Amino acid sequence: MKKYLAILFFLISIIPLDSADVEFTASVDAEMIGLEDYLIYTITFKGIQNPVQPDLSEIGDFNVIQTSRSSEFRFINGVSSSYVNFLYYLAPLKEGALVIPPLKYVHNNNIFKTQGFKIVVVKGNIKKIAPKNNRRSMFDLDEDLSPFKSFRSAPQEIDVKLRAKISKKLALVGEQLIYRILLYSRNRIESVNLISGQSFPGFWQEWYPVSKSIDGASEVIDGKNYQVYEIRKAALFPSKEGELLIPSVRFELSLSDNSFSFFSTPRKITRSTNSIRISAENLSGNSINLPVGRLNITAKSDKNSIDINELLTITVEVRGFGNIKMLKIPEFKNGKFFKVFPSKITRKTSFKDNGIFGNVITEVPVSFKEPGVVIIPSLEFKYYDPLESEIKISKSRELSINVTGNREEYLSDINPVSGGISKIGSDIDFIKKGTIKDQKRFIYKSVLFRIVLFLVFMVSLSFPIYEYFIKSHILGNKKYIKKRVVQSLLKKLDNLKEYGDVFQIIEGYLEVKTGMRRSEINNNRIENLFYSSGISKNDTEEFLRIRTESELSRFSPSTIKTFSQFRIEITELKNLIKRIDLKLK
Repeated sequence: MKKYLAILFFLISIIPLDSADVEFTASVDAEMIGLEDYLIYTITFKGIQNPVQPDLSEIGDFNVIQTSRSSEFRFINGVSSSYVNFLYYLAPLKEGALVIPPLKYVHNNNIFKTQGFKIVVVKGNIKKIAPKNNRRSMFDLDEDLSPFKSFRSAPQEIDVKLRAKISKKLALVGEQLIYRILLYSRNRIESVNLISGQSFPGFWQEWYPVSKSIDGASEVIDGKNYQVYEIRKAALFPSKEGELLIPSVRFELSLSDNSFSFFSTPRKITRSTNSIRISAENLSGNSINLPVGRLNITAKSDKNSIDINELLTITVEVRGFGNIKMLKIPEFKNGKFFKVFPSKITRKTSFKDNGIFGNVITEVPVSFKEPGVVIIPSLEFKYYDPLESEIKISKSRELSINVTGNREEYLSDINPVSGGISKIGSDIDFIKKGTIKDQKRFIYKSVLFRIVLFLVFMVSLSFPIYEYFIKSHILGNKKYIKKRVVQSLLKKLDNLKEYGDVFQIIEGYLEVKTGMRRSEINNNRIENLFYSSGISKNDTEEFLRIRTESELSRFSPSTIKTFSQFRIEITELKNLIKRIDLKLK
């Protein structure tokens, strides 16, 4: 069979073709598709040998997820014609009426042009994924393979779903909820990229770290076996009462391609989670404003016996499940026999399957006023346990400290040593006699020396002027510093070449502007800060979107495809920064 096909292929290749009959056309397999579907866009060349693959860069509303090429010969009324087909599988980027513009192609100084198409894109998926035409002519030769393998692969049927789940739909304000995003797939998944914002208004949130590899589990749904992966997980804490919405989150998925074409690329599709509504209630009665969770408080000292001239460090720790980063713990107050100094606070969190577990540690320095046995009272910590629906009290133990020694007294006045100069004799004959030289010849009498001395004086005078006037009142002026920070930020944005670098610049700006450390910066704190500064909701959401997308683009392909789109995004960000900086304190 291969021998006959080879002879046939040779004979066809030497048959003269009608070069005058040249066509350049395009077609689509549907005029309405779903946002989760793909569109088959076919470009056909007739009478052009070995055409260059057309440029689809002008099609901005679709993403090319797969490309293939094939050739065929047709005999009509004894005349042979050659056809070359380029098939593009296009994924829509948004809903609405999307346009595929006409494409141009130049051949032998003649310009050929296809027709344009208007494609209506609706939510979800509305068509089955199947080959447009499974029938093959014996003259169809796939150029992706050798001439003896004449078959064309089509995309596999895609069966991929995203589901969002929450641990409770009726919760208390401040109660920890576990939010999970599950991927159900019957296809092989190569990568998962978040392409929408993950900031949920009305919640304080803490996202779990994303693993480099995720193990799946099998689950049968409607008689079909799916692999289930937990691709994202977060602890959510409602920050206000009422009905709260956890919006839909959108992902771009790369599917492993089963085709045998050398021109094929991994298939990319988009899927969105379902939105979830929960009801949050405020605590009432004696439980108002109490932390919610399962917590415990302890206190211990680094020494049981101490000299009265030394400082004792008392470590107070609250640990358990709850919103550790927003937790306030009770403080020691000055006692009759001891004094409390400002403390150092550290917070640590760890991610468990059933929620975020952590601790807040306060290191309190204490000094003592008198020797003897000093009792430091216990601390009482109240919280609301949502599992048992009651207020609970946790108490630390009393600390008994043996204070020894006597307090040292330091002299406040130091008497200088008295002294004087005694005159030894009154004879001045020891002075050397001789001719007195002309004083005008000495350098300190010259005009040059006076000029140098004046310059030195002016330079020395400039330092206090700079330190106490220019630096304090001009360079230290808040408006000047604010303007300098913004100008530095805008200059860095102008010099950017990678979208992922936007995240580092934004983090540095927030660190200087707000005084927060980078480890303390998150979307929730930014949202609260912007809200208190009077920044509009649209500007806040846009800022958080850019921050999230730029962070993700460091680890996954950016959604900005061209340089011009990248510069437009940077220009919009610069204008956004200017508006935000006017209100940010």
